[in-house]
Amino acid sequence: MSIHSAEGCTMQESAELQPTDQREEKRRRILRAAIDEFARKGYFSARMADVAKSAAVADGTLYLYFEGKEHLLVSVFDDVLSRAIDRARTEIAGVASPLERLRIVVRLHLETLAADRSLAHVIQIETRHSRRFMNLITRGRLGEYLELLRSLIAEGQEAGEIRRDVSPGFATNVVFGAVDEIVNSWLLADDPGDLTRFHAPLMDFLSAGMVEHRS
Repeated sequence: MSIHSAEGCTMQESAELQPTDQREEKRRRILRAAIDEFARKGYFSARMADVAKSAAVADGTLYLYFEGKEHLLVSVFDDVLSRAIDRARTEIAGVASPLERLRIVVRLHLETLAADRSLAHVIQIETRHSRRFMNLITRGRLGEYLELLRSLIAEGQEAGEIRRDVSPGFATNVVFGAVDEIVNSWLLADDPGDLTRFHAPLMDFLSAGMVEHRS
């Protein structure tokens, strides 16, 4: 059912009439509020009304941008990964070595989460509440991120930098799984320190198992 404003426009039409910059700023404010609320209260306990209050918007405004709480959480995940993928592609452009490009992507992954512990909590914990939800995010930008890792590994194999006796898909799971577990351990630690300090030893350890050994 459409909800109409005093001028006769539906709420969706009203949102579309706003300037693009204003719509995007409000959307980002809602996403930030969702991150903070989900991290503080947990996905299941947080309410859309809590997010609206934190974002300083009316409850109904949320539904101009997101269909519901699940869509909001998926959007948080996809927004973070979208920006991470764009940044990664920018930073690895012009870097010749596929293995070095992989190191850069992993570094950026750790830096992004290290800079925002609430975001790290939401990405690592709150997005994993069900198999159905994991399927949703895998079909979104997570799938694109994993494909970026897989393509770098495949290119490394073609270049002779990464061993060819394992599939790119298997190696991708190993790399992503290792990074994922490092972040989880950091989140659960009593004295976590700087997450990015794990980048060099992690990549050195992974590289030792991935590099092509020549006799």
